[in-house]
Amino acid sequence: MNKNFLVKALGLLFIGLTSLMARAQDADYTTWLKMGVEYEVNPRLSISGGWEWRTKNDLHATDRMGWDVAAKYELLPFLKLGGGYEIHYRNRGEEGWKFRHRYHADGTLSTRWMRLKIALRERFQHTWDREETELRLRSRLKLAYDIRHCKIEPYASVEMYNGLQSGEKFDIVRMRYRSGLTLPLFSDRWEADVFYCRQWEHDGKKNIFGIDCVYKF
Repeated sequence: MNKNFLVKALGLLFIGLTSLMARAQDADYTTWLKMGVEYEVNPRLSISGGWEWRTKNDLHATDRMGWDVAAKYELLPFLKLGGGYEIHYRNRGEEGWKFRHRYHADGTLSTRWMRLKIALRERFQHTWDREETELRLRSRLKLAYDIRHCKIEPYASVEMYNGLQSGEKFDIVRMRYRSGLTLPLFSDRWEADVFYCRQWEHDGKKNIFGIDCVYKF
């Protein structure tokens, strides 16, 4: 890998994120940090697990910690199916810390045009705790660019959440606009995803800065 290119790419990413921060003073600043492992059972099937930590209130408090397990299966060269389960331990302020559960099922269609990778993922998720339940359909379009002779891959995505519960009328309840870089870390078995995400909801906005590291074996 060309080290000068890596330094320039990370520098441009930092400049871009700084510019976005200057335009988004009305939103909460948060971080998402995740460590995970992924095991390839065979060329079509892989399983994974991970731990995540999120902050809130301009980085001053922990929002939640979470654990997840998932599986992906390549049904066709252009179609992957997946599913998983998550458990969240959330900081609810005066209400204290509470557990929440979630499962999801998804399908991802992917193709390639020259060096541009295009993927459309549709995900159904059900989230619940003792007090409430939530049903969502998440639609995400992702574009990634495969740089020739380079292991760094820039990407951008937009994701829409539609409410599926009675009375929500399939309304858009959340939007996420994300950009970042995936790159090898330490060795070819380690991969890092460094990203910025702008999240919109009816009751607030977030500027999310994250690092997602996964060890593949």
